[in-house]
Amino acid sequence: MARRRSGLPTRALLNALGVSPATWYRWQKRKDEGRLADAVAPPRRSTVPPTPAEVEAVRRHALKHPLTGYKRLAWSMVDADLVALRPHQVHQILVDADLLCWRGAPPAVALRRPAPAQRPDEQWHIDLMYVEIQSNWFYLVDIIDAYSRYLVHWTLNPTMTGDTIILTVQQALDGLLHRRPDEPKVVHDSGSQFVSRDWRSFVDNVGIRDIRTRVAHPQSNGVVERVHRTHRQEALLGEATVDYHAAHGAFTRHVAFYNHQRPHTALRYLPPAVYYRGDPEAKLRERQLRLATAREARKAFWVDRSTHPHGSDPYHK
Repeated sequence: MARRRSGLPTRALLNALGVSPATWYRWQKRKDEGRLADAVAPPRRSTVPPTPAEVEAVRRHALKHPLTGYKRLAWSMVDADLVALRPHQVHQILVDADLLCWRGAPPAVALRRPAPAQRPDEQWHIDLMYVEIQSNWFYLVDIIDAYSRYLVHWTLNPTMTGDTIILTVQQALDGLLHRRPDEPKVVHDSGSQFVSRDWRSFVDNVGIRDIRTRVAHPQSNGVVERVHRTHRQEALLGEATVDYHAAHGAFTRHVAFYNHQRPHTALRYLPPAVYYRGDPEAKLRERQLRLATAREARKAFWVDRSTHPHGSDPYHK
């Protein structure tokens, strides 16, 4: 009818209406087949939003079953008489809580790269390093705080058994005055010391959280790997490898320097101790104050120099 009244060619009319030729011919085919009737969508029934108690119950159940899809969660909760919500309602709750399981089962939490720590003693990284002393092998165990890069504790041992690891971690825990529940999270590789029954029992008994990094992925434990490289470059030098006592003394001095004096690039060039138990912002303000004071002193020097060219210059007498 529009084409007859306007007198325009079909293609020009379609261009004016913003309809593509392919759509037009598809409509024509549906008309010839008697399928051009408008599709009427039935009105969707509005749902009553879940109660706070139901939302919390869904969240708790999802945390207990992190690898289960939302539909299976929804119907399993209905069957268990926990929460009676439809899958789309459970889906929305999981989306809001960032608990939705996408694309099948994700890697286990213990095998993913751990998230960055937000405070001291939230997450520790532990690893072993081989140390050759007088043609004998010893084993350095380092525990690094992920947030501050502070070397919390270390031991130099003749063996690398599970008992060595457990004793080192226990000594580090003994040095903490306050601990949050399930902290610190201890990040480590898949060494035999960390898969033993004794280690599992120790983790459960002391109330820490065990996180195992992905196999053949050293970046996941890179915090402590970097410290080991620093040990080799700065501590294991000269007489430090003469005997065990010399090596132990060298590490003791080096760790004190590393924690309290050595600037760290990841910490705005402050030493780890400032982030671990200090106030980094106050330290940075102090740094800026010193810079400003020095700048004013330099200005005064050059003003005095211009006024008295050689009077106060020690190099001109």
